[in-house]
Amino acid sequence: MLKAYKCRIYPSDKQKEFFEKIFGCCRFVWNKMLEEKLEALEQGKKIPRVTPAKYK
Repeated sequence: MLKAYKCRIYPSDKQKEFFEKIFGCCRFVWNKMLEEKLEALEQGKKIPRVTPAKYK
């Protein structure tokens, strides 16, 4: 049997701003990695094994 719990959070304004920054950075890095892989695929090159650490 699998169980799941849902909990609701009520972040303060400062915490909301922090979450927005973090999720924005994650989205940016994900899109850069995807772009690099798609370019390699279009050019017929080997798909690179990129990691988020490369974009620090």
